[in-house]
Amino acid sequence: MNQVDLEKAVKAINGDKIASSELILERKEDIYRIAYVYMRNENDALDVLHDTIYRSYISIKKLKNPKFFNTWLTRIVINCSLNALKRKKKINDNEDKMLNEDIKDINTENTEDSIISGIDLMTSIERLAFSEKTIVILKYFQDLTVSQISEVLSCPIGTVKTRLNRALKLLRTDVESKI
Repeated sequence: MNQVDLEKAVKAINGDKIASSELILERKEDIYRIAYVYMRNENDALDVLHDTIYRSYISIKKLKNPKFFNTWLTRIVINCSLNALKRKKKINDNEDKMLNEDIKDINTENTEDSIISGIDLMTSIERLAFSEKTIVILKYFQDLTVSQISEVLSCPIGTVKTRLNRALKLLRTDVESKI
């Protein structure tokens, strides 16, 4: 977090609504990206974006340390996504086929020689446990370091590494079984 954002965070915590709005809205693309990976649907991701902006705006005064604003906001997005998934599951309990939706805007590198072309990696990620899926999303879609993920999830670095390793093994096994 740069100095300008840190100053905005301090102002926001102290009740400056303009600084709060600017800080949150500057990160709306990041919020949307995380929400989309969880929800796999544009409309649902937009709902999570809206919910995240609302929740962060009304609870910014609860943030204790302004330098952890990004971590705090990421945690809110994850929680809002989880809540939305729970609501969706209650509504569509018979519809566990969310896994078949296509993801259109995923950047992949080296696709010309990729052996796994045609394999929907997102489907494999969806099959992971929520804690493992969260770590994979934060690591590979948000480019967070292991220590940053540890801060976001409030768990030890060793736990993050273990879950990431387990998730990667499961993904590797799943992809290899489809080849």
